[in-house]
Amino acid sequence: MRFASDAARLVLRIAGAVGGGYACTALAVTVGAALLARAGMARSEAVVLMAMLGFPIYLGVLLWGFAVRRVRALWLVLGAAAGVLALFQTLLG
Repeated sequence: MRFASDAARLVLRIAGAVGGGYACTALAVTVGAALLARAGMARSEAVVLMAMLGFPIYLGVLLWGFAVRRVRALWLVLGAAAGVLALFQTLLG
């Protein structure tokens, strides 16, 4: 029974780190580009800058996702971050 539990935690960790990290990174890139465009940067430059910054952001989230001790903490932090970023995205239009 322990093997099944370990396998389930591993699958949840991989899904959270890869899928949840991608979702949070995509939201962060869109919100960051919108904020930079509102701050006066040309929209195309803001999008390119945030697209380039998305790679190290995703790498950081991915590495953190495999380094965090508890899978529950991974999912809670990613869920809260995605919720906050989605709210900002909605407010920014």
